[in-house]
Amino acid sequence: MNKTQIQEALIHALEQQWHSALNAAEQAQKTASDSENQPEHQYDTLALEAAYLAHGQSERVLELEENLAIARKLILKEYSVDDPIGMSALAVLQDAQKHEQYFFISPVGGGMQLSIAGRVITIINPDAPVARKLTGSYLGDEIELPAGHWQEIIALY
Repeated sequence: MNKTQIQEALIHALEQQWHSALNAAEQAQKTASDSENQPEHQYDTLALEAAYLAHGQSERVLELEENLAIARKLILKEYSVDDPIGMSALAVLQDAQKHEQYFFISPVGGGMQLSIAGRVITIINPDAPVARKLTGSYLGDEIELPAGHWQEIIALY
């Protein structure tokens, strides 16, 4: 499996989030500064609320810019059978019914699900419960997922 495709898909998804957040911040700023939204009395808080929203949206834009920079600089380590699982690992887990799950450990984008080459890949941050179970494990190990199901690590990239 080509992890560069995962990285590119992650960057693309973060870029989409950034564009949405930027548009929301711009709209909130327009609402906050619109002359028709200026308070008419002390209990009229529409402009104030819009200003708070604009600030929050601007913070989200900055956070996504930082996440994009991290995703772009992520070093994709190639794992061998002797390597413990860590950052940028793509681990394939299989349960007793032979259902497979793909997990990619990334410092950003946790919780995203990316569809690549017909497979759904879940991005997990190192602090996620699944990532904590995977980190330090090896190919062939069995781990218990938070829902109580045991799965075997059948592939590692």
